[in-house]
Amino acid sequence: MPKRLEKKTLDGNVETLILAQLQKGPSYGYRIIQQLNQTAPELLAFGEGTIYPVLHRLEEKGLVSSYWDASESGRKRKYYKLMAKGKRSLAANIRQWRMLQQVMEAALSELDPKSGLTS
Repeated sequence: MPKRLEKKTLDGNVETLILAQLQKGPSYGYRIIQQLNQTAPELLAFGEGTIYPVLHRLEEKGLVSSYWDASESGRKRKYYKLMAKGKRSLAANIRQWRMLQQVMEAALSELDPKSGLTS
């Protein structure tokens, strides 16, 4: 049994996870990675190779915008900010995820507990 969520399970959900982080306020890529991995450290292990392409895609779609600003150390960092279109997309994604969650819970609740598949 895998110890972390597999890529195929996360596909399609990474955008929602990033939008949810940015809903809390503007942030930069490395910090987003840290925040996501801290959400469920036993299940998630995001890296730059996953997050930055998604951030660029979100920016191309107009869901987030980016700007350069100095960090506490004075070094320039690229910050990402959730746009109004991104907020609407996040709300729609959450609705879809909740519906899928209901379907999965209903379908999986019908499994025979003796099958060993429910744990």
